[in-house]
Amino acid sequence: MDRNTRKQGNKSRIISPIPKKRPYTAFASIYDGVMKRAPYRDWAKMILESYQIGTQKIHPKIALDLGCGTCKIWKFLPSSTELWGIDNSPEMLQIADSQQIRGVRKLGDLLSFPKLNQSFDLIFSVHDTLNYFQKEEELSRVFAQVSAALEKNGVFFFDVSTSENFRKNFQDKVLKETHGKTKLVWKNEFDPETSVLKTSLEFSGPGISELEEHYHRAYPLETWSKILQNSGLEILGIGSDYEAWEIFPKANYWNFVCRKI
Repeated sequence: MDRNTRKQGNKSRIISPIPKKRPYTAFASIYDGVMKRAPYRDWAKMILESYQIGTQKIHPKIALDLGCGTCKIWKFLPSSTELWGIDNSPEMLQIADSQQIRGVRKLGDLLSFPKLNQSFDLIFSVHDTLNYFQKEEELSRVFAQVSAALEKNGVFFFDVSTSENFRKNFQDKVLKETHGKTKLVWKNEFDPETSVLKTSLEFSGPGISELEEHYHRAYPLETWSKILQNSGLEILGIGSDYEAWEIFPKANYWNFVCRKI
């Protein structure tokens, strides 16, 4: 029997599946609530530290945030830095606009940056944005865009989740949260053979019953290093979990600081 059909005597009733939305549609309205304990200050501190490592300067003049979302981290970056961001969710960008967070935001895809007419001395990406790309070829395209948008000797900082993070903290786990009148159920499936984490987010509440599916892929350290180097980006350091510039065997996150050659 089809899972969306239930018998009622001699009749059957079609049970409509939860409408599936693209990522960060329904999620946008409660994202800041879900992330209220995110260590944005620590992330910003390491971003600036990476810039200092790469340039021997204290603060960047102009920086670009890839996958900027609601731009919460911008509040912890220097007021003297001109901030730009790219995100493919109009809903997330609208929230940043409604909160009047300073900076320039562009709706666009990281595989093909929107027209910026500007180069940057710092580009950064946090909270495993780059794990969304399922193919090495896609990462190569993103890093090529980064290299083209950086000033000569500009710095690129980013974090990525590891397969250890997916296995240890998400595999087969179901999480439930309530934010205002919206209930959120997270269902996680991790495939160790492909290193892909599938996260199904189910939203329910007054006037809402929606599903989003998010896919993240973890890559070996060697893969990240190879693609970066082939994109004209020199790796200056690799850190772990926003704690130190060394590689922890059981790290949840790797942090990279690179410089345009």
